[in-house]
Amino acid sequence: MATPAQISVNEVVSRYLFKYKLSTDDAFIYLEHACNCVRDFHLYDSPNVVPAKVTITALGIIEMPQDMVGFNELYKFIDGVKWPFTFNDNIITTTTIIGGVETRDADYGEGEAIVDPKSDTYGGIGGVNDYYYKPDWKSRRIFVEGTINDTAVLLYTTSGVELTGTTYIPEFITPMLDSYMLWKSSYWIPTLVRERGMLEKDYKNAEAKIRNLINGMGYNEWKDLLLSLTTQAPLR
Repeated sequence: MATPAQISVNEVVSRYLFKYKLSTDDAFIYLEHACNCVRDFHLYDSPNVVPAKVTITALGIIEMPQDMVGFNELYKFIDGVKWPFTFNDNIITTTTIIGGVETRDADYGEGEAIVDPKSDTYGGIGGVNDYYYKPDWKSRRIFVEGTINDTAVLLYTTSGVELTGTTYIPEFITPMLDSYMLWKSSYWIPTLVRERGMLEKDYKNAEAKIRNLINGMGYNEWKDLLLSLTTQAPLR
C-alpha cells in the first residue's frame, strides 16, 4: 500500500526528530517552526485557494475569515457565470458611530455610489464595473460598492494552520519542512551556526523543487496548448 497523500504536521515533526536523532523535549519548538513553513507554503507556493460564501452587510462590508492571509478574488454569480468585482483604491473604508451604532455617513463619502467615467465612447476607458471592492487589512474587512445585503464568493489564501484541529499538508512537501526546521535550528544549536547559510540554501532549493513541480506543465497540457495555436489555414 502506498503512503497517504496527506500527512499531519505533528507527524512530520515526529519523523524529523527520529531522522536526526533529536530529543522530543523540543518537539513544540520544532512544531512552531513547521507551522510557519506551512503558512509560507500556502502564501507563496501553493496554488490552492479557499472558496467561501461571504455575506455583504447592509453597510457594504465583508468580514474577512479568521484564517485569511491573502486575497485572490471576489465575485458573485449572474446568469450562471462568475461576475468578478473590480478593485478600486478610492473606496472610503471608514465607518461612523451614531448613537452607539456603526453606520456609514454620506457626509464623509462612506457608502456613496461611485460615479463611473464614460466607457462607451471613443474616449472611454476599461475597468468600469457595477461592483467594486477594497480590502482593509487593518480592520480585516472588505468594503464593497454596488451591492448590499447580498452574498458573494471570496477566494482567499489560508494560513493552512488549524488552531483547534489537526493540520494536514501534502506529503510531498515534507522535505521542505525538514530543511526549514534544520535551517531554523541553527539559531539555537551551536554546532550548526557555521552551516546556517548552507542550510538556508538547502531550504531554498527544496522550495524551488516543489514550486517547479506545482507549476510545471505535463505532456498533455503542452500538447493541448500547441494544438490550440494551430489553424487549418495560414494566419496573416
